[in-house]
Order: sequence, then structure tokens, then C-alpha cells
Amino acid sequence: MKMRKALTTAAMAAATVTLMMSCSGGEETVWGWPGADYPQRDMEENPKTILLLTDTHVMAPELLKSEGAAFERYVKYDPKLLEYSVGVLQGIVDAAVARHPDLVVIPGDLTKDGEAVSHRLVVNILGNLRAAGIPVVVVPGNHDIENPNGSYFDGDQKYPAERTSPSLFVELYNDFGYGRALSRDMTSLSYAIEPLDGLVLLCIDTNRYDENKYVERGDSRNVNMTAGRIRTTTMEWLLQQADKACAAGKQVVVVQHHNLVQHYDAQEILQGEYIIDDYEDVARQMMNHGIHLAITGHQHLHDIAQYRVKEGTAADSLVDVATGSAVAYPNPWRTVVASNDFTKWRISTEYVSSLQGLSDVQQKSYDRLYANLYNGLTANIDEVWSKVENYRKSLALLGMPADLLPSSASEFASLLIDNVGDDLRELFMIYNAGNEGANPRSEWLLEDIRTKLFNMCRQRLVDTGIGEARTNNCMATLSGMYDKYVSPGIRSMLTDTNQMQDNVLSSVTDDLNTVLYLPHR
Repeated sequence: MKMRKALTTAAMAAATVTLMMSCSGGEETVWGWPGADYPQRDMEENPKTILLLTDTHVMAPELLKSEGAAFERYVKYDPKLLEYSVGVLQGIVDAAVARHPDLVVIPGDLTKDGEAVSHRLVVNILGNLRAAGIPVVVVPGNHDIENPNGSYFDGDQKYPAERTSPSLFVELYNDFGYGRALSRDMTSLSYAIEPLDGLVLLCIDTNRYDENKYVERGDSRNVNMTAGRIRTTTMEWLLQQADKACAAGKQVVVVQHHNLVQHYDAQEILQGEYIIDDYEDVARQMMNHGIHLAITGHQHLHDIAQYRVKEGTAADSLVDVATGSAVAYPNPWRTVVASNDFTKWRISTEYVSSLQGLSDVQQKSYDRLYANLYNGLTANIDEVWSKVENYRKSLALLGMPADLLPSSASEFASLLIDNVGDDLRELFMIYNAGNEGANPRSEWLLEDIRTKLFNMCRQRLVDTGIGEARTNNCMATLSGMYDKYVSPGIRSMLTDTNQMQDNVLSSVTDDLNTVLYLPHR
């Protein structure tokens, strides 16, 4: 009854939420646009305050008819605080009404799984902002539209909830962006809007809900597409809108669910579903048309990354400000104070600390994410198992025993958990929270993971009985591969630096409290 009670309490009570401001522990990091000459001044008169909130994953209480095996199976692979999602959103909205920012931006995944009843609840809560005269701009996330996983849970059974079609999404969020659009893309739910004078937001629908699969339609299983892309026609429309806004002297910012910039080396390879397809080409096109800032969500990652490209003497950059999920560790949201010409963005982070019925939100989120690692890792490995099988073939060509790699995703996950499980949990927690390079445990983890992985591989080689000489040769080969391909990715995650791509001059930054400068128009 605990889950159902928490959902009901969160929905029916006036949620009280305690917010905690982050502290960088030093001077703010300042990022500038390459080649720009910025005056060293404080914010001009009449600065604008923008609240960034994402991945709220609101679950309407009525979706849980009764607790039982059906809902337990769902949360087994889901570390979000779904039972407190209503309270989290309501609490942040209440705080926003009290502070009265100039704008609230939410880049997707407003609901658990796109249930119409959850969307209607979100709209009702966001209506408090509209009633207070605070404009809200939203875009859909991969969970929000035509999601086959939207369900009612009733004991051991579940059955489909009413899904949200693209047209219903636009209808529901008419007051939260679509009704004030300057222009709409005809091939997606993308739109352009100028919510504040001088600031044009290109709100991009990067989702692939048209590729979802449904058992009820004859597919072998339900599949909700996680990956994202920008359609060719949408890109053409986007660039036209950017040119138009820049020509009018407006500052142009992209808002989309999927990351637009890699937040660590090999993100495109290891977690490609969280970054936009062909991100380098997309980013370069955007930069060429005057776009230098993107606001994103999706990976529940609280991180700021910069894509800087230097070609000859010319340099250009695009910054991706990704905000973590408010209902997953460490439960963050951001406040931006922007100069009135939108060239200076002072970004700070706050956290949901406690709310009615839960005194320590972050600890609860931490514990749930920590416990979820095995199931989540197994699911992720299963998702990319075909790539792992290809690595098996590559290893065979290098003279490795065929059974060096496990034969199934679950066996591989068990092997990793047994050997480096605690390190992987800690790595993931540090990485999710941001400012990972400042964590004193990062360097230790880098070495400990390497040592344990090498010990694991050596033992598996020994167990195959190939002999000491061949084992040593194989380990030398694996060492070279690890240092070239694996280590840079892990180091990039734990140090917040670029390790592999020479042309991308990524910078260490404060992911929590940062000042960004954009070019003057």
C-alpha cells in the first residue's frame, strides 16, 4: 500500500517541497563564445529569470489501481521516484509561483509513459504558472507520445491506458507553447516561439514515436523508441527560422529532449540513444546559422558540454545545457538569470530536498538508482548485445579464446556486477550529479576499475587453459585496446574532459554554477 498511498498523498495534498541551492565552492566558471569581445560587467538592467525543469515523468495516481506484481515488474527496471512525481512537480511549480520567473522551459518527458490522464494532470499543475502570469514552454520527450508502455496497474495485471497522440499533445499544451508559436514545422511537433522579447526558442521534436511497436498491432513486443533525430524537413525549417530570427537581431536557442552535444567521449557509441543522430553535422549546421546554445534533458544527466570546432584560424562553439530529472538522483533543476540582450546566462542549480511524505528525497533517489544498477545494466547490455557479438568476432581475429566474452547479456551483466559492480554504481552516481572532475574519488575509481577489469580478464583467460605465454600475449592486446578505446571514455565521464577527438576542444566546466556568454546580435 506504500506506493499507492504516496501517489494519492502527492496528488491530493498541497505538496510542500524544500529546495536546496548548489554551491560551486569557488569562482564561477565562465565560458565565452570563441572570438567574441565581452564587456566585463554585471547583469544589465532588467535581467530575465528562466527556470529549467525536465523529465518530470508524472504518474497520475489513478494509474495504480492496486499494488501487485504488475507494477513491481515495472519499477524493477525504473529508478525514478514515480510515486512522488506529482508532489515534485507541484512543489517546484509552487516555488516558481512564489519567485515569479519570467519563463519556465521543460524539454520533454513530462509524463511516466505518455498516458493521457498523466498529461492532463501535468497541464492542470502547470496551469498554476499560467494563472500567475508565468509563460511556460514545453516540447515532447520520447515517453510522451504514442507510448505503448502507458498502462493501468491492477494487482498482477496491467492494461493499456489512453495514449496521447501528436494532435492531442498539441491540444493539451496549447497554452504552454503551441498556441503562441511564431511558426510550426509541418512534419513534426516542432515550433518557434518568442516567449520573451529578443529571445527566440526553436522547440524541436526529436522523437521517433512513429517507429514505436505494439503487440496489439501484431508486433512481437511493445517498443518505445528511445533514440532521437531531427528530420531533414524539420532541419530545413529550423535553419530558416534561425536565419529569420538572427536577421531580426534576436538571440536563438534550441530546446529539445535529446542531447545535441556529446557529454562524454563515446556517448554516441555507448549511449547513442541519448544523443541526436548525426550530432556533429547537426551542431555544425546550427552554428553556421547562429545557434550557440541548446537546452536538453533525456539522459537524467546534470551536465554542461561544449562542442568547439577549430578549422584553420576560425573557431565556433555550441553549448548543451542538459538538466537532470527532477524525479531521479540528484533531483535537480536550474535557474538562469539572463541579461536583457540574452548574451550573458548565469546558471545555478537547485535540488528537490524534501516534500510531504518524504523527508529526504535525494537519499531515496540515490538508494533506488543504486539498487537498480543490475537490472538497468542487464537491460542496456541486452539492447546492444548484437554489437557485443561483433566484438567477439573481432577478438577471435586477434587470437582471443571464443569464450573470453560471456554468451549472454545476463551473464555479461552478472560478470561485471560481481567484479566491478560497486565501482560502476559509484561512477554512475558521480557522473549523474555533475562536477565529476572535482570529486576526489574520480581518479581512484579510474585506477580501480582498470585493475579489476584486467584481473577479471586474466582469470577468464587462465580458466580457458591456453597457457601462460598466450595469456600474457592476450592481456597485452587487451591492454592496448582498453587504453585506446575504453579508458578514454571512462576518464571522460569522470573528469568532464574530452579525451579522443582532437578537433573538439571541450572544456572543463562547473556543471552546477556557470556563466555562459553568447554572441551579440
